[in-house]
Formats: sequence, structure tokens, C-alpha cells
Amino acid sequence: MQFFLMTWLLIGAQSFNHPPIITSEFQPEYFLNRFSSLALPCQAYSGNIKYYWYQNGQKVENQIHITANINSGYLMITNYTKDNFGMFYCVAENDYGASVSPFVKISGAVLDKFRNMRPMSMLSCEEHHHCKLDCFNKPRCEPPDACLVEWTHGFGTQNTVLEDEKTAIDLDGNLHLLNVSKDCGNKSYACGIWNEQTKEFVKGSSIQLFIEASKSGTSPRKIFHSNSRVHLGKHGVLQCIFSGTSMSEIKWKNKHGSSISTNNKYRTSQYGRILHVMNVTYEDEGNFTCVTENNLTQAPYLNVTSPPVFLDNGKSFLTTNFTVYSEEFVRLTCNAVSSPMENPPVVTHWMKNGNIFTSFRDISIQFLENNSVLKINRALDDKVGGFQCVTENSEGIAVVNFLINYVGDNRTLKGPFYLFYLTVLVFAIGVLILIAFGFFVRKRCYQKLMPLYLVIRRRSTTNHENDYDNIAIQ
Repeated sequence: MQFFLMTWLLIGAQSFNHPPIITSEFQPEYFLNRFSSLALPCQAYSGNIKYYWYQNGQKVENQIHITANINSGYLMITNYTKDNFGMFYCVAENDYGASVSPFVKISGAVLDKFRNMRPMSMLSCEEHHHCKLDCFNKPRCEPPDACLVEWTHGFGTQNTVLEDEKTAIDLDGNLHLLNVSKDCGNKSYACGIWNEQTKEFVKGSSIQLFIEASKSGTSPRKIFHSNSRVHLGKHGVLQCIFSGTSMSEIKWKNKHGSSISTNNKYRTSQYGRILHVMNVTYEDEGNFTCVTENNLTQAPYLNVTSPPVFLDNGKSFLTTNFTVYSEEFVRLTCNAVSSPMENPPVVTHWMKNGNIFTSFRDISIQFLENNSVLKINRALDDKVGGFQCVTENSEGIAVVNFLINYVGDNRTLKGPFYLFYLTVLVFAIGVLILIAFGFFVRKRCYQKLMPLYLVIRRRSTTNHENDYDNIAIQ
């Protein structure tokens, strides 16, 4: 048993001599406003770990607005300035090397003013027809999912235009009066942007609307459909807008032509004009179809994209282990792919223990296949630790950590010795199984035979007592 434990420890010890394994997950981007602060925890395991944060490739030094705790791994940003924005990553280091966390971008939430503000313009529309009011020169607003286009009428910003069966705002922010009536006229309209994160609203130029009388309406017709872009696993939104005097129900079909009903995957809103697609996958990419009762159709397109992902786990962050010997070479492949409609990812740089390779003079290291493969020809002690590949496409950055466990000239785990230890290990496990089985059988036998044993013993005791009575009588 002791020999088995020593063998197990000898084999198991080899697997612990590697850099830390980072477990933290971050959003790709965080937006800060003047009211907020940010705390990002970098967490890892394996050994005595120290943590270092980097901003745009430079180590973060503790200052008034930003601190990086070397022991806890926390990055804290309070009362930020623009100097605190950029691309960040964490390096977790122990005695065997270092690993790199996912990259995270920190930006400021912003809402600019409308550009090229102009005097009030005039617009004339015909009664019972479709009327479109454009939201010109929209300002920059970030983060996008916190920004909402709102239309107001009259002076100030209190009178909000509400969407209903005859009124719609498209995903580009334009206002559509689908069956305009006289009471819509002789008013000024203006679009504005609300940023939920900064709690700010800005208003654009005004449009004075006049309605011309018309005795006849128009038949339904196509007005607008969206071509939407959404990240893998997120929530996609598609939109169709139709106009006409008779507002008809809108139904949706998927890219295969099958009718869509409300469930955990799909739901509709805004009188059927908007289709929500939950937890999108690459299979959702394609043209959906919206259909009215008058058989008018439009085909909005859903484009599913993502940062590079690794084939091993389907994610943008990966950690994998290697055990090497002194005479072996190591081939590390940055095996990442983009979404089907994206350009292939590009390897921007390789790292060793969190430090970017800046020199290519070391003949023992080769970069192959457009830098997607790192070949280490001599797996010497100074060539091991943590190697990182950083690759990106138009949608984001992916990181893989290759953790190298170096065992030098130790042959105990190679060739015949490997078979020997494997045999010993299997034998020891077999012995443990037999012992456990023996205990189990003994317990079952004890449970079955103990009642019989007690009966025999009781009868034997009674017979002995009768013999003693006979002796006493004689």
C-alpha cells in the first residue's frame, strides 16, 4: 500500500509543476460613467500566485484612480479619467511561469451632441398615406445597448411620440406614420437620444409637419426591414414595417420557411413588427421572412458573428497543458476560427509568461504558418513555463495559454519505465478493489449468518443449564 501511494505521488507531482490556471471570466468591454467604479477580479489556482495587470501593454502602477492588488488580483478603477481607458489583461504568476487572462476593453459611456444642427425644416405628407420623418446626424452613443431613440412633438421634450398600430420607429431611429391623419399635422417633431447609463438626453433638429387632404388611402406596402448583426449567444432583433389603411397581422418564418411561434427561442413585440431571437447560434444566420395577411413579404437578414473561438472548447479563452522532455520539440498551434461569414482570425503576437516576444533571433524558436504555429526545437528549462497566443478578428480578441510542464531527463515516465509504473498502478488499484470486495462479502456473510449463530448459541446454553440441574439432583 505504501509503495502504491509513493508511486501515485511521484506521477501526480509531475502534473502540478505548471503555471497558474486562470478561472476569471470578463465581459469583452466595460463602459464607465461619472457615477460608476469598476472592480475586476483576476483569479487563478496552483501554487503561490502573484497578479499583475497590464494596460495597453504596460504594467499598471497604483495611482489615485486605478490600483492593481498583487495578492488578491483585483483591478480597481474609481473616479476615472480618460487615461484609465484601453485594453487590459491580467498575468497570474507562480514559481513555474505565468498565464494570461482574457483581454478586456475599458471605455467611457458617452452621449455626444447632434451634429450640424439646423433650423426647423418643413415636411408635407398626404392624409391616409405613409409619412417618414428622418432622424438626421445622430450622435455617437455608447454603450449601444444603453441607447434609445425617442421622438417628441411640440416644444421641449415632455411630449413623447408613442408607438402603436399606426406609428413605428425603425431600428435606424426614423419615425414612420403608417396611416397619417390630420391630427398629426401642424406639429413640430424632433428625434432625440437617451443614454440609460449616463442618464442624459440630447435632442436634434425639429421638423414641422403639414398634412394635405386626400380622399383615398393606399394599399399596404413594404416600408422597412432590418439587416441585424448580433454576437454568438446574444439576443438578436429583426424588424419589418408595412404601411396602409388596413393594418394586418405580421407573421414570421425562419430561414427554412417554417412558421415561428412564441417560445423560449422566439418572441414578437410592437404588433408583430419585431422578432426577438434568443441565444443565437450560427444556425440562426440567414434570411427570416415576415408576411402580412395580404401576402406582402420582406426578408430581413440576421448575421451571427463572434470573436475568434478555439476548436477545443468553442470559446475565446482556452488553457491547455503539455508535458515535455529535454530532447523533444514542442509544437503549439493557435487553432482559432471566426464565424462562417467572417475573415479568419489573425495571430497578433505570442507571449512567454505574459511577455510579448520582441526578438526572433533565438534559433530554437520558429514561427510557422502565418504565426499560427510556434515551434520550440529544444525543450530546455528556459523554454518552458506558460506560452500564450493572442489572436483577433473584427469582433474581438481570443487568448490561449499553453502551460508547459518540464520533466527534464527524468525517464521514470517514459518507455519501459512508464509501462512499469502503469503496471504497478493498475496492480495497486486491483488490490484495493479486491480488499474492498472482501470487506463487502464479509459484511454480507456476517449479516446472513449472525442470526443462525445466535440461535445455535442459545440452544447450547440451554442444554448446559439442564446438565447442571441433573448433576445437582443426583
